Order: sequence, then C-alpha cells, then structure tokens
Amino acid sequence: MNAIVNLSRLNYFLGLVLFVTLMSSFVYADDLRLIREKTFQVKDWENVYVNASGADVRVESWDKQEVYVKIFANRRAEEKMNFDLYQEGEVVKVIAKRRGSIFNWFGGGLSVRIEIIAPKNYNPHVETSGGDISVANMNGGFKLNTSGGDVTLKNTNGKVRVETSGGDISLAAHKGEMQLSTSGGDIKCRQTKGDLNAETSGGDIILETSEGKVNAETSGGDIKIDYSGANLGLNASTSGGQVHVKIPGDFKANVHLETSGGGISNNFNNSRSGKVKRGEVDALFNGGGPKLNLETSGGDIIVDQK
Repeated sequence: MNAIVNLSRLNYFLGLVLFVTLMSSFVYADDLRLIREKTFQVKDWENVYVNASGADVRVESWDKQEVYVKIFANRRAEEKMNFDLYQEGEVVKVIAKRRGSIFNWFGGGLSVRIEIIAPKNYNPHVETSGGDISVANMNGGFKLNTSGGDVTLKNTNGKVRVETSGGDISLAAHKGEMQLSTSGGDIKCRQTKGDLNAETSGGDIILETSEGKVNAETSGGDIKIDYSGANLGLNASTSGGQVHVKIPGDFKANVHLETSGGGISNNFNNSRSGKVKRGEVDALFNGGGPKLNLETSGGDIIVDQK
C-alpha cells in the first residue's frame, strides 16, 4: 500500500515539474530585450563566426567596414547562458552557450536572437543548435548549420554550404556553388545560378535554377526542376514521389528516365528514343550531351520543353 502511495506522490511531483516547465516556457518565450551590442572594425572578406545554443541568427550587410552585433534575450536565457563578443585576428566571434551547470540544461523558455550587420563582402559561419538562420545581400563564403531550424538566403553570391537536421532550406537570387542538405524539410531555390546539390531525407525539392550542374535527391518527396541554360549534367531521384523537369528547347542530353511504379511522359520535341520498355526510356535530346537522369521508385516522370 505504501509503495502505491509513494508512486502516486512521485507521479504527482513529476507532473508538477513538467507543468511548471511548460508554463515557464510560455512566460519567458517572447520577452526579448537587448542585452549585448558591440561594433568591430574589420576589412572585406574577413569572417564572422557564430556558435549559439538555440538562437535565431540574422546576418545582413551595409556599406561600412564594421561588424555590428546585437544580442536579444529573455530573462531566462540571460540567467542560464553566457554571451561573449570578441575579435580574434580576422574573425569576429559571437558565442551564446548555456552555462556549465547541469541544472541549466533542463527546462525550456530560453529565447535568443542574434542580429549581425557586416560588410557586403564577408564570410559568415553560423552554428546554432535549434534556431533559424537568415542571410541577405552579401557576397562571400557561407557555412550555415542548424540542428532543427529553417535556413534562408536572399540575394547572395559565393559558395554556400547549408545543413539542417529538420528544417526547410530556401534560396532566392543566389549565384555560386550550392551544397544544401536537410534531414526532413523541403528545399526551394528561386532564380539561382551555379552548381547545385540538394538532398533531403523526406521533403520536396523545388528548383528554379540555371547554368550549373544539378543533383536533387529525396527519400520521399516530389522533385520539380525548372532549368535554364546549357546542360552541364542533371540528376534527380526520389524513392516515392513525382519527378517533373522543364528544360529549354536547345537542351542537349543523353537521357535516362526510369520509374518502378508510375508513368513516363516525354514531351521534348527534338527527342530520339534508343530504348523504350515498361517504366524505362533511354533517349537523345538534340543529338545528345551531358547526362539527364531522372528516377523514381513510385511516382510519375514528366519532361516538358519550355
């Protein structure tokens, strides 16, 4: 009997702790205020490095040879986290980490936003354990990593590497090599130019891109590609969705289309088929060229001429 009573008390206590934790999350989540700010004198093509626990990070540009950093946080984050802003050689470092005590790693309600303004020609390297990352109006090298948030780039130029464990990736008006990877979100590119590798474990891939080698792979979603320019190699594969590609009329390619469970619609005008069988087509577009390979395990494959 005493064991049952003690177990009931334990369950009540654990439930109370969970309730208090959830309530504290609601109370503190949006109450942000400016807690740190600092300006650094820098030169073009230097670096800013951000390492943050769960913070949203925004990076934009201006015409000054300065990096201006602002950190906003709620009271709970200010109590449980350390914030450091300093310059080390050609690197401005922004650190926002939970304090070492084990008690600071439990409970929610921590909310942090980091805003950075840097020269237009600059290199952002951002690592955050759960927040969103956005970069706009910059030229440089971009290395962006979040454990669960979304990543957005707009009007950027240069080599970009993006990794997120669960969020969406969105690029608009980017020029340069793109390496994009998410474990569960969608990947969307609009008006991009350059080599593009897009991989997701479960989301859709939607690309409007040009003048680059393209690789798109998803384990379960649809793939839609609107490509412009000369063919430099195009591969798209999905384990369960549809593949739909639009290409210009002067596109030259050695073509392989294959589906295990859907249909194939080849609407390209200057196409000469070499092999056609159930679920598989080999062809030449405009006499042949770099490889165009489209594969799906369960959906349809559609090729349209623009």
